[in-house]
Amino acid sequence: MRLSPVDKFYKELPKYQEELDKLLNPNVKRRGRKRKNKMYFTPITEKAIVAYNKEKNQVKRNKVYSEHIHYPVWKLSQNIINRFKFPYMNGTTEDKQYEVIGFLLQKLPKYTEDKGRAFSYFSIVAKNYCIQT
Repeated sequence: MRLSPVDKFYKELPKYQEELDKLLNPNVKRRGRKRKNKMYFTPITEKAIVAYNKEKNQVKRNKVYSEHIHYPVWKLSQNIINRFKFPYMNGTTEDKQYEVIGFLLQKLPKYTEDKGRAFSYFSIVAKNYCIQT
């Protein structure tokens, strides 16, 4: 029996969560400033995007999107708009944010693992979109 990409993602999710917990473990001594546990775009999100892109079943795609991709994309668009303050974009901040989310959703299928980290890729895509409009 062959698992779909989303089923495989959910099967491996506890392992991914364990790796993330090790990454965010505050008991490990590190140099520099302390890490904040407020990561919104995690390696789990990146793996969810890859599984989302490979999946053919729309119901499973919707599930993984709503549980693991929607909030990070929403937060990313909010942070890009608030950080760079694009004054020439028309509408309210919320309108701008939903416009950026819509554009990122169009570009979601173009992301592959060989393009680097998903956070960097989508940050640049969102910034470039905001600059163009």
